[in-house]
Amino acid sequence: MQSKHAIGAAGSAADRNGGIEPAAAAAAEAMLQGVIDTLPVGVLIFQAGRDGIPVCLSSNATFESWARYPHNQVIGLGLPRIRLLNENPRIGVAVESLLQDPRGAKREIDWTVSESPRQRHLSAHISPLTPSGDAPARVVIAVRDRTPEIQAERNLKQTMLNDALTGLPNRVLFIEQLEEALESRMKSHLAVAVINIDRFKRVNENLGHIVGDELLAAMARRRLPCIRANDCLARLSGDEFAVLVKNIDAPEDTIRVVERIQSTLKSPFVITGGECFVSASIGIATTFSSRRYSEDLIRDADFALHTAKSRGRGGIAIYQSSAHSVARDMFRMEADLRKAIERQELELAFQPYVSLAEGRLVGFEALARWNHPERGIISPSDFIPIAEDSGLIVPLGRWAIETACNQIADWRRRCPGAADLTVGVNVSGLQLAQDDIVSAVEAALTASGIPGRALKVELTESAIVENPELARQIFTKLKQLDLSIAMDDFGTGYSSLSYLQQLPIDVLKIDQSFVAGMLNSDDSHKIVTTIIALARNLGMTTVAEGVEEQSQAERLRALGCDTAQGYFFARPMAAQEAEKFIDKGACCPSRQHSIEQRGDVHSVVRTP
Repeated sequence: MQSKHAIGAAGSAADRNGGIEPAAAAAAEAMLQGVIDTLPVGVLIFQAGRDGIPVCLSSNATFESWARYPHNQVIGLGLPRIRLLNENPRIGVAVESLLQDPRGAKREIDWTVSESPRQRHLSAHISPLTPSGDAPARVVIAVRDRTPEIQAERNLKQTMLNDALTGLPNRVLFIEQLEEALESRMKSHLAVAVINIDRFKRVNENLGHIVGDELLAAMARRRLPCIRANDCLARLSGDEFAVLVKNIDAPEDTIRVVERIQSTLKSPFVITGGECFVSASIGIATTFSSRRYSEDLIRDADFALHTAKSRGRGGIAIYQSSAHSVARDMFRMEADLRKAIERQELELAFQPYVSLAEGRLVGFEALARWNHPERGIISPSDFIPIAEDSGLIVPLGRWAIETACNQIADWRRRCPGAADLTVGVNVSGLQLAQDDIVSAVEAALTASGIPGRALKVELTESAIVENPELARQIFTKLKQLDLSIAMDDFGTGYSSLSYLQQLPIDVLKIDQSFVAGMLNSDDSHKIVTTIIALARNLGMTTVAEGVEEQSQAERLRALGCDTAQGYFFARPMAAQEAEKFIDKGACCPSRQHSIEQRGDVHSVVRTP
C-alpha cells in the first residue's frame, strides 16, 4: 500500500540521508500534517501510479470532510475515484500533464458540484512540486470552497436588482429584461407601460411616508395577479411602476393588460389609519411606434404618461411620435428662449389704450415679441407657456418690467404728450408666486426715474384666483408704489365677486371673446353690460379688449366702457411707431368723428 502521507515519504528520505532521527522525523511529520489539516482549503498530493493514473499520496481533513470520506480513506485512491474531483475531467487532465512535465504552468479550474439541497462551487489550484534528486514528480491540488462567496454575490445581485420595499424587479433589472426581450423576439412586438400613482404625494404628506410605503407594497401585491405569466412588473422609482408586455399583435393588446391593473385599484386599500382610494395614470410605448431600444421605449412611455396625466387622473395614453415631435420642438424652443433672454433678443410691442369718451390716447399695453433668427416672429401664445413651464417666466417678466419702465421714461423725455400715459405690463401668476415682484417693480421705477402711476400691472383672472391671499398681499404693496392694477381677461375665469371687494384692483379688462360677440349675441352683450356696471359700482374702470370694428367701439362707448384697445385703433407696434402715435394724438371714434386709415393705424380726427 502507498505511504500514508507524502510527508512521511519525504521524512524517510531525509532519514536515509542521515539528517534526522526517525522519532524526530515522525514527530515533525505528525505536526506538519496537523497544520495542514487545520487549513480552510482542501489539500491533496498526487503521484503517478504504475498504470500512469494519478494516485493520492496525502489529503487533509478539510477535503475529507467536504467529500465525506472517513479519515485517511482518500489515501491510495486514483484521482478518477475521488469524489468532488472526478466531477470535472479537466482536473485529471491537468494533473497528468504536470506529472509528465513538472515544469508546466500552474492551473486554475472552477467547477460546480450538485449536492442536495444546494450546489457547491469549488475552485482548484493545481501546481507541480519540484522533485529533488531521484524523487518522482508530484502535484499538489489546493481546493477552495467558493460557495459562500458565490452566494454572497448572488445575494448582493438580488439586493441590487430587486426593490427592497415591494420585492419587485427594480429599474436596473427591468432594463435588463427589456433588453433581453428585444434581442430574443422574432417578429412579435412588445410594449412598456409606465404606471404612476395619481396624487401619491398627498398620501405621504397626510399619512406619512411609512404609510405611503405600506400602500406601495400593497399595490404591488395586488397588481401581480394581473400580469401575464411571461410579462414583468417592476418598480422604477418612488410611486412609478412599469410593466413589460411581451408578444402583442397590436398596441391595444397592452391596453387590456393595464385596464386590468386599473380595475384592481378601484377597491380601497386597507392600510394603517383606514382605507385609501387611489388611481393610476398609465403611459404606453410599443415597438410599433417607438425605436426598438430599451431607453427609447421607456422614454416614450414616460412621455405618454405625461400626456395621460395632463388629461386628468386615471388616464391611459399610447405614445404618438407626432406629439413627441411637438414636444421636442418645444424643448428646442426653450433652449432658444433662454439664449434670447440672455442676449436681449426680445422686444416689446405696444398696443394703444384709447379713451372711448374723450377720443384720446391714454396709454399702451406692452406685449413681448420674439423675432427668432430662424423661425421668424413667434407668438407669445407659443413661447409664454414654455417660459412658465421652464421657470424662464421670472427673468422674462423682470425684463418686460424694466424695458417698459425705460421706454416710458424715454417717451416722457421726447414726447410732450406722453406725460400722462400709462403702460400696462403683463405679469404671470407664476412670477407672482416665485419672484419678489414688488422689489423688481420698485427697482425698475427707481432706475428709470418714472412715477409709479405711469405703470400698470396686469394679471389674468385665473392667476389672481389661484392664490388670492398672496395676490392681496402683493397688490397692497404695489399700490403703495402708486401703481394701478388690472384684472386681465375678466369673465373667463372662476373668480368670486368677493375677490373684487377684497383686492385693490383698479381696472377690469373685458375679454375679447365677449367683445367679439356682443353685437350678435344677447348673452355676450349682457355679460359686457354687467361687467361695466359691476366695475362702475366698485369704483373701477373698464378696458375692452379686441375691438376691431367701429360699431363695437360705439356700442361700448354707449354702455359706459371707459377704454378700449384693438385692431380698430392700432395693432401692436414697435416703440418708434408708438412714439409717432403719441405725437399724432390719436383719438377714439364717436358720432362727431371721422376716420382716416393710415397703414395699420386708424387715426381719428375731429370734424368741425
